[in-house]
Amino acid sequence: MTREEIEKLIEETANKERAKRKGPSMEQMRRVLNTLFLILAVVGLVLYFAMPDRHLVGIAVIGAGMFLKIIEFLLRFLF
Repeated sequence: MTREEIEKLIEETANKERAKRKGPSMEQMRRVLNTLFLILAVVGLVLYFAMPDRHLVGIAVIGAGMFLKIIEFLLRFLF
């Protein structure tokens, strides 16, 4: 067997194992986390500029979005 054939077999086996798992896939989880990040970022910016006397609220919302983005980043590179 050539190296390419072995790599192809490994990839097929990994795909079959992923298909057997129940629950949301990693791609779906990343997509949801990205969507939540974008929503929180926009809401945070709106709050930041809409309430000039209370910038901390907008910064806190943006910070929560950044936390979700960090989780998504870790999922992408660790799994």
